[in-house]
Parts: sequence; C-alpha cells; structure tokens
Amino acid sequence: MYICPVCKRSDRTTALSTYWRALPADRRAGVPHLARPALHDERWAAPLGLLTLGCALLLSEAWLGLVGVAGGGVWLVSLRDKVTHAARCRADWHRKQFCRRCHHDFLP
Repeated sequence: MYICPVCKRSDRTTALSTYWRALPADRRAGVPHLARPALHDERWAAPLGLLTLGCALLLSEAWLGLVGVAGGGVWLVSLRDKVTHAARCRADWHRKQFCRRCHHDFLP
C-alpha cells in the first residue's frame, strides 16, 4: 500500500487504472482529469515526404531543397518529441495511485 501525500493514510489507496476501470461510464464523464491519456495517431508520411522531396531537390541543385530538408527534419523531430511525451504520460498514468478518501491521484 502507498501512503497518500494529502491525507497521509494508506487504507484507501488503489491503482488509478483499477479505479478508472471500476467506474461506471456515466461517472467517468464527471472526472475527465483521471482518464488515461489518449494515444495520438501521428502521421509520419507527410514529414518524411517533405524530407524526401527536399533531398531530391538538393540533388538537382535547387536551393528550395535545403528548405525542404530543414522543414522535414524539424517536423520529424517535433513529432518524435510529441510521441515520446505522450508515451511518458501514459506510463505515468499506469503508475499512479488514487486515494478514495481525499480523491487525490499521485505518483508513488
């Protein structure tokens, strides 16, 4: 058992994922802040296409290829960071505990 940092009790703590699954659907709508973070369906084709087009333009010695390579690279890095952040949020959600006494969610 984990001790709640707010009420300093351990007798009513449970895993947040277990508490969320036990809630009826109508009660889940009232506590959206406890919901599992959504997986974002990221599209990788557009930034990869821009990067490929930029490389092709660079090979044909067009200055616009540099813009395409830079734009595609920045887009891919930002997309990777967004996916990493979403995965970290989901992992934290699975580790969180919930206190049924004071209705506080916390990381152990």
